[in-house]
Amino acid sequence: MSTIELPRDGVDLGLPDTPPTPNELLRLVAVTFPGTDRDRLVDIQVVAAQLVGNAYRHAGTPRRLRLRRVAEHDVIRVEVEDGSPSKLPVLGRVDTPEDGRGLVMVNRLSVNWGHESRGDRKTVWAEVRLV
Repeated sequence: MSTIELPRDGVDLGLPDTPPTPNELLRLVAVTFPGTDRDRLVDIQVVAAQLVGNAYRHAGTPRRLRLRRVAEHDVIRVEVEDGSPSKLPVLGRVDTPEDGRGLVMVNRLSVNWGHESRGDRKTVWAEVRLV
């Protein structure tokens, strides 16, 4: 992962050709938001891993990961941008054994999530409460 921009309240990364590991994402979240409760860090990491994983499985390049604190709502916003605006996220089913549970987990761990399409890109985002 290469850092492109480091805003004061988060991080904006261009994602490489191979997906980052869950441990890399956990370290990134912990370094970006020091002092955050361990359970919240894991929730943010899981949400980021699911959204990043979906971008690698179902969408094209370029891919970006943005993490930022939204202080007025006391949440961390996770955004993953990809180059496939027409492939919209679909909430899977819990009983699907191999696939389709990623957004179910995102839905359960976040207070809000959705997607936005702009031109040749799509952003899927989720907000995880800090308290």
